[in-house]
Amino acid sequence: MRTDMKRASLFCDVALAQRIERGEAQLMAAAAEAARLRRGDGTGFVLRVAGGVATFAEDGSPFNKIAGLGFDGVPDAAALDEIERALAARGAPVQAEVSELADPAVSALLTDRGYRLESFENVLGLALDGTYERMPSPGIDVRVARDDEFEVWLDAVADGFAHPDGQGVPSHEDFPRAVLANAERDFTAAGVVPYIALRDGTVAGGGSLRVADGVAQLTGAATVPSHRRRGVQTALLSARLADAAAAGCDIAVVTTQPGSRSQQNVQRQGFHLLYTRAVLVRGVPPTAAAEEVRVVLYDGPRGAIRPLFELAEDSPAQLDSYLEDGKVLVALRGTDVIGHLQLVRTDQPDTFEIKNMAVREDLQRAGVGSCLVRRAIELVSRESGRRLLVATAAADIGNLRFYQRQGFRMRTIERDAFTARTGYAPGTLIDGIELRDRVWLDHLPQRA
Repeated sequence: MRTDMKRASLFCDVALAQRIERGEAQLMAAAAEAARLRRGDGTGFVLRVAGGVATFAEDGSPFNKIAGLGFDGVPDAAALDEIERALAARGAPVQAEVSELADPAVSALLTDRGYRLESFENVLGLALDGTYERMPSPGIDVRVARDDEFEVWLDAVADGFAHPDGQGVPSHEDFPRAVLANAERDFTAAGVVPYIALRDGTVAGGGSLRVADGVAQLTGAATVPSHRRRGVQTALLSARLADAAAAGCDIAVVTTQPGSRSQQNVQRQGFHLLYTRAVLVRGVPPTAAAEEVRVVLYDGPRGAIRPLFELAEDSPAQLDSYLEDGKVLVALRGTDVIGHLQLVRTDQPDTFEIKNMAVREDLQRAGVGSCLVRRAIELVSRESGRRLLVATAAADIGNLRFYQRQGFRMRTIERDAFTARTGYAPGTLIDGIELRDRVWLDHLPQRA
């Protein structure tokens, strides 16, 4: 019979945490190696460090991190130097995820080296004893995805992850759809099993499962926004737990954002909080970023870089109306244009606006956007500008966080700025929130 709701609270000691973190490190290493084989170049790496691993898959990947530290000694300075140099050479920050049950000296060492606390993750667990029976889910069919269903499964998962539910502490990470799709492909190549959920015959979501060393890792699940609140997540969870128990696993684990709906869902199914990971980040050194990226004024045809503009503008009509306006800065890596920022004068004295800005999807979260904004602020200052404006969707949590990190402050909210009247398709969602209102932010540059 199904007994998960009656299971005793699961106690996590250091030995259990080490076992779970070892599995996480092994998974990151396998996924990074899968990415290296997919790309066929020398971009990625796996470096062993003090019982954990440092991995890099590709620009912006969720596999770019240090995992599993603190259970087999403290990393020495030389090992951390090597990791930090390798990531800086790729224009990537260093992100270390450290369990609260790890050796406290690890977090102290990282803090001394300039890492700062960025976020937390909760690791929850459920004891399995081989008796878990699958919960019936009327109208919902969950099974392992067939090979010919992989792309459909991938679309559903990427769509779900691209529009998070929004409850709880927001994630410090935002991954473009293309990056998420690559990550899921690499996960599957690393032995993670995809599960597809059909609701009344329609693909409604997907999840995945990895079994190793008796640990069932629930490596993510997502529901297509139009199928949420219909029991899809519960059905996905139940199916994977039943298969994990049948495979002989004695524990299932899942990682969630604190206070999120995902955490709420798994706790309803009997999971218990085992421990929290601190996410410690050291940014890209300015010298490394400068060597990788150059920002220059663009004097070519705007049509040639229109695809970049389209990443930041959902209305073709609106884009047509301003594409040729103002000046455009471009970020170059070698001779490749990898990002842009359009800067225009407003009808207000001494006021400029960032009209459009985007970074190539596969190179996001590598400091390119920050380089573009810094150069724009310098340009406004040289032209005696007193105020730099930028507008973004109120629903776009990632953009709001990004601009505030660059020193912008919220100014006003413009209601119903994104409607059919202004050229935007109704029902457009960003982070699971309908695109409607616009937030204006401003920055007051120092005059040159």
